[in-house]
Amino acid sequence: MAKAGRRLLWAAGSVAALCLLAWYALPLLVTPPALAPQVNSLVHDRNGEFLGLIPGEDGYRCQSLTTLPQELARCLVAAEDARFYRHGGVDLPATGRAVWNRLRGTSLSGASTLTMQLAKLSNPPTERTYTTKLKESLQARALEYRYSKEELLLAYLNTADFGNQCRGAEAASLFYFGKHAAELQTHEAALLAALVRAPSRLDPLRHSKAALARRNAILKKLGEPTSAPLGVQPRRINAPTFLGKTPGTLTLDATLQNDIADIALQELRQLHRNNVSQAAVVVIDNRTGELLVALPAADPASPRGGQLNGTAIRRSAGSTLKPFVYLQAFGAGAWPGTIMADVETLYRSEDGIRAPGNYNDFYMGPISIRTALGCSQNIPAMEALKSFGGEDALLRLLRSLGMQLSGNKKEYGLGLAIGNAHVTLTELAHAYSTLARSGSMLPLHTHLPHEAAAPTPLLNPLHCYQIAHILSDPAARAATFRDAAPLRFPFTCAAKTGTSSDFRDNWCCGFTAEYTVAVWVGNFDNTPMQGISGISGAGPIFHRVMLRMQEYNGAPLSFPACPQGLSKVEIDTRTGTRADARTPRACCATELATAEQLAALPTPLLDAKGRAILDSRYAEWFPRRGNPRLFALDATASTGRRPTILIPAHGTTVVLDPTLPHNGRYIELRATMPAATTQWSSPSLHIIQQNGRPYAVLTPGRHTIRATAPPDIEVESTFTVEQD
Repeated sequence: MAKAGRRLLWAAGSVAALCLLAWYALPLLVTPPALAPQVNSLVHDRNGEFLGLIPGEDGYRCQSLTTLPQELARCLVAAEDARFYRHGGVDLPATGRAVWNRLRGTSLSGASTLTMQLAKLSNPPTERTYTTKLKESLQARALEYRYSKEELLLAYLNTADFGNQCRGAEAASLFYFGKHAAELQTHEAALLAALVRAPSRLDPLRHSKAALARRNAILKKLGEPTSAPLGVQPRRINAPTFLGKTPGTLTLDATLQNDIADIALQELRQLHRNNVSQAAVVVIDNRTGELLVALPAADPASPRGGQLNGTAIRRSAGSTLKPFVYLQAFGAGAWPGTIMADVETLYRSEDGIRAPGNYNDFYMGPISIRTALGCSQNIPAMEALKSFGGEDALLRLLRSLGMQLSGNKKEYGLGLAIGNAHVTLTELAHAYSTLARSGSMLPLHTHLPHEAAAPTPLLNPLHCYQIAHILSDPAARAATFRDAAPLRFPFTCAAKTGTSSDFRDNWCCGFTAEYTVAVWVGNFDNTPMQGISGISGAGPIFHRVMLRMQEYNGAPLSFPACPQGLSKVEIDTRTGTRADARTPRACCATELATAEQLAALPTPLLDAKGRAILDSRYAEWFPRRGNPRLFALDATASTGRRPTILIPAHGTTVVLDPTLPHNGRYIELRATMPAATTQWSSPSLHIIQQNGRPYAVLTPGRHTIRATAPPDIEVESTFTVEQD
């Protein structure tokens, strides 16, 4: 009997030793799961105001705690694992009780500790089996070896699902209560502790009674009162999509952005009758390159794209690129006093003949670049692009300024000068801020802190100031825009408006030395606006935002300083040359010029009466609008434009179409020479005049058309006519 007892004791001891060995040694052979890395997806403004959380790829808002909230930890332990601080990862009494109850069939409850739940959360989802449970138990023991109890609780609170796409207690606390987890009161912490058991079934937004009952059960365990209401007030904590996917402290100023959002929405309501549904605003601090405001949509509740980001959508630039057209021209021999011909003009492009018009179909004849840019006339801008640098050079310039323009010269043609390129509001603001810095570019910063970078000289500062001076000159735009009240300020401000040719986009961009403001107005669904221009559409928003920026600055806004190297010169506005005794007082103006520009000023072309001589480009304009006291027309004077027959173009084939009137046999003849002084002839075709315009009567075959104009211009075009 004694021998049997000894054997029994030996067996029991062996079993106990094996159990102890398994308890302490087996976990050493198991690799614990890697705990989820700490996640920082909080977005704050420059003053620390909470803006939201950036959702992950799975849609969950996550934000890791760095220190353990003691009240939340106390509630969690009471709710999920009362012996957490006394067990080593596996609660043996609870496990034994759970096994016994399962064998009896009286309960299906488990015995998972918080550490075992953490092991489960840290592993990829898998089928729940006894093998899986055993693995998690061993991993829990391994975790207890490696981490302190506080570290395990912190990891659990950062990993658990709290419902409503909130992973981690910090995100949940911000969503349900609008405060950080460390600031939770006991009854609030108890609710979060309740949610980890069944975040869907206990969702306080949908199942408030169940959530309240579970919360109160936890509070009773803690000996705390249960009278407090749930107190849940869900917040929108998704960071706005336009902020991107990089968390941290933004350069944006939330208070300023909210004020500007109010301004934009108020002005937008005044434009609803013009079929305008949206506006977007960007503000840049020129001194630092920091983005202070990025308003994606003035009316975010609008069903017409209220959730789209108007600061990043590519839209037709309208006239907002004209300053860069003339900036390029200044580098290629022009200056603000250069005279441009603002008359109806035909251009040949890759896809046909174009006759672009000015915004208001008003042609001003000979005007300076200052007036052409101030009044935003289209024809002078296209002539400037054609004569000073061309499309390839302008594309390179715009891309160097940060505009991500696809395509090439053939795709844009001279239309690049009047806005057929598509840019974003942010790109446009960034480019204008470079003008404000006299041609020095800074990176556009969106996050703080950032490395302070020295501006990169990119453009000629003298030419940039000349452009800025024109854009700030009310007299330069008066002929077209008159008072232009939205562009008048108690401080000097450069501004440029723009409207796309189809009235789908409306812009106003401008700057002082301190800030650049860019405004877009239109419809995200691309429907055209009605009876609105950049002055009346985007202009009022721009005006009020610029005034708000002076308040924000705390001091009067200033204008970029005039760099050394510019001189004032009195010019004759008819010729763009120095004024002299023959210049009428009404035609005298002061202009800014570099030494090189002054040295290149031409000799004025005046007749015996002191009138400025116009060449044949003005042959049609002068009889209608020219002032014979100031100008004289010389129809034989060369225009400097290469003489070409535009219609019918040389080498083309014209098909007679029986579906057209007169079978398409009549074709209007067009050339680059002035129509009033151009004569047409053909050895094989009959030329007729209809309504004062020349037409050729087509017949099948190969034909030659000849055009002659004074003084000795003669050009030909050979083409083929076919019968359909």
